[in-house]
Amino acid sequence: MPVDVSKVAYRLIAILPIGGTLVLSGPDAEHDIILDGTLEEQPGEMAARLQLHLKNVKRADGWIHQHVAIGRRLVLQATDGSGWREVWRGQVYRHATTMESDHTIDVIAYDTLYPLMQSKIHRYFRSGETAASCIKSLAQQWQIPVGQIAGPSVKLPAKLYRGDAIGRIIADRLEQSRKLGGGRWVVRDVQGKLNVVKEGSNSTVYDINADVAENSRDEYSIEDLVTRVLVYGKEKKEGHPPLVAKKDGQTQYGILQEIVYGTGDGVADALKEADEILAERGKPKITATVDAPDVPWIRKGDRVKVNVGTVNAECIVEGVMHHIGNLKMTLELRRR
Repeated sequence: MPVDVSKVAYRLIAILPIGGTLVLSGPDAEHDIILDGTLEEQPGEMAARLQLHLKNVKRADGWIHQHVAIGRRLVLQATDGSGWREVWRGQVYRHATTMESDHTIDVIAYDTLYPLMQSKIHRYFRSGETAASCIKSLAQQWQIPVGQIAGPSVKLPAKLYRGDAIGRIIADRLEQSRKLGGGRWVVRDVQGKLNVVKEGSNSTVYDINADVAENSRDEYSIEDLVTRVLVYGKEKKEGHPPLVAKKDGQTQYGILQEIVYGTGDGVADALKEADEILAERGKPKITATVDAPDVPWIRKGDRVKVNVGTVNAECIVEGVMHHIGNLKMTLELRRR
């Protein structure tokens, strides 16, 4: 689906404590207060972060800094000429005003999932529960609204978490599921609700080519490579557990060895994990970064087509930063 990048624009909306909304910035606002800003979803972070550098102007209903104070709720919308759509909503967590001649405000806000990154709990999950059911129960316990949780549905072994951050628990459950063949999944906020979507399942796939891209970096690494995995069974007496299988990958790079252990009476899960390790880490890691005109609809976990420099492949967006001020974006990519 083509995007007319010349028509991309953002507008900032405040949700008023007494109800209703107030358009703070954008083509139809009283003032265009956004001097600079970024909307970003980074690898290893669950919540999307909005950072804004704003003009602090006085309106008929008060100063701008009063509408973006800590605890206030904001919505960011974007358009590409085909109508306004929400791209982020959340709460202000940091707010600083300056006494410069132009009177500015710096704001840092996060979406609905931020409390899951910051909060810690003790939690035990029984054998046979799936990552999807675990995430749903954690969200409900923390009163996070739930949208679509499409998976993963692989049954997981029992596990006890002691004082772990909820976000880390969710990431670990998803990682365990991936190692057992459940695929890659992304947790994201969509209009204030927690969603879990299959990586690369987006129906609209954007094509980024050399005609529009401004810069690219293509990196190859074997620093985290695994070329052999040993699978051990359950230890039945004191001493070493029995070696069940040895799985080799690209040993031309040397022997870089990982070990997995079977649990219970079988090693089927350990064999699956060994296969997944070689599939994931058994080949050189190739990552790319591309700078291009902004497409506000691209999110972490989306599939994109890239033909820029030496990158000519379908890729997964592992991180994205939308530059609201100059309407550019930076994508961190992984080849599929």
